[in-house]
Amino acid sequence: MSKTIDLMLDATALTRRALRSAFMRTTRALLRGGHRSTCAHGFPNARGGRHGPGAGAHPCLALACAIGLAAILSACAPGKRLYVAPDGNDANDGSKSAPFSTITRADAAAAPGFTIHVAPGTYAVSAPGAHDAGIATRRSGTDRERVRFVSDVKWGAKIIVSGTGIAWHSKGDHVDIEGFDISGSGRHGIVADGAHLTITNNFVHDLTISGGCTGAGGAAIDTNGGPGHVLIKGNIVRNIGVAMRGACRTVQGIYIANPHNVVVNNIVSGVAAAGIQQWHGATESTIVNNTVFGCKIGILIGGGDAGTLPNGSENNYVANNIVYDNLTFGIVEGGKVGANNRYVDNLVHASGTPIRARGHIDGTVEADPEFVLYRADGSGDYRLKRSSPALRVRTAAAVATAAPALVSQALEEAPPQLGAWQAAPGAD
Repeated sequence: MSKTIDLMLDATALTRRALRSAFMRTTRALLRGGHRSTCAHGFPNARGGRHGPGAGAHPCLALACAIGLAAILSACAPGKRLYVAPDGNDANDGSKSAPFSTITRADAAAAPGFTIHVAPGTYAVSAPGAHDAGIATRRSGTDRERVRFVSDVKWGAKIIVSGTGIAWHSKGDHVDIEGFDISGSGRHGIVADGAHLTITNNFVHDLTISGGCTGAGGAAIDTNGGPGHVLIKGNIVRNIGVAMRGACRTVQGIYIANPHNVVVNNIVSGVAAAGIQQWHGATESTIVNNTVFGCKIGILIGGGDAGTLPNGSENNYVANNIVYDNLTFGIVEGGKVGANNRYVDNLVHASGTPIRARGHIDGTVEADPEFVLYRADGSGDYRLKRSSPALRVRTAAAVATAAPALVSQALEEAPPQLGAWQAAPGAD
C-alpha cells in the first residue's frame, strides 16, 4: 500500500513540475506576442477574426491562458481539508476516508487556510456547567487564509448540547462557521470570542436554558468581548428561552457585546428578552434587513455593565428591519447611549411602544408587514405578499456610509425590501 501511495505522490509531483514548466513557457511566449501559444484554437477578435498561433494574441487573452494554467496548478496543490463525521474517530487522520468524530479534534489539526467539512448527522456534546463548552475551537486563520467550519449539507450537521453551558465556543480570529443546526438544553448556541468571524446560515433553535434565568445569561449567537468585526448573516434564531419570554432579561437571540459588528438578513423569533441586543462594550453596529418577532423586545441598542464605553454605544445604524408582534418595545435604546445613532426605514408594528430612542429616526413604517403566513412560533412563511408595505427601496447609500467594506459585502444579495430576504416575495 505504501508503495502505491509513493507512486501516486511521485506522479503528482511530476504532473505539477510539467504543468509549472508549461505555464512558464506559455507565459513567456504569450508576452512575446503569442506566436507559439499553447492556446491552440485562438479566440475571436473585435473584427471577427481569431487570435491564436501566429495571429498576435491580445495581452488580455495571453493573461487568460496563463491564468487557466495557473488554475490547473492550483487544483494540483495539496488540499487543506479535514473531515468530521458521526461515525468517525478522533484517532483517525481526518481525511475524507478516515474522518475525525469531533469538531474540536479537527480544529486542533487545522491551520490557516483549512476548511473543516462536517458531514450530516447528530453530534451530541456536553457542557455541564454554565461556562463549559461542548465544542471549543481555538485555531485562528488570517485575513487571506481563514479557518472554515462548514456543514456539508445546510443544517445537516446537528449539534445537540446537554447541560447548562455553551454548545460551541469559538476563540480564534478569522474563522467562519456556516450551515449548522444547533439546539439543546444549554444557554448559548455560538459564543464568538475572536475577531473577524463570519457566522452564517445557521439554524440555532430551541435552547431551553436549563440552568434558568441567571447572570450567566444566554443567547443563540453571542459576540463576547475583543475587537469585534463579526458578520452575523442569514441565520434563523428561534425559541431561545421562549418559556421565559417576558420574564427573563438576560437571555437574547443575537447578543452583541463588542464593537464593529454587522447583523444582516437574520430571522429571529421566540426569545425571552430581546431578539437583537447590544450591551457591554458594543458600539458602531450595523443592524440591517432583519426580521424579528415574538420576543419581549425587538431590537435594543445600548451599553452597560462590564466593558461599558466612556461615551456609551454610538455610531450605530439600524435600518430596513421588520420588527413585529413583540411584547414591550419594537426598537429601544437602553443603558449608556452615545451620539450619532440612526434608525432609518424600519417597519415596526404590534410591538408595544414602536420606537423609543434619542437618535435620529426617519422613515418608520407602522403597518402590518403582510407576511405570506404569520405564525408566532416561527413555523410560518415570512416571505412578503406583493401588497406588503415592506417592499420598498432600501436606503443603500446611507447603509454604505456605516461600514463600507463589510456592509457592502453583507448586502450584495439584498433585494429592494425591508426585513430578511432569505426567501423571495410570495404570491398575492
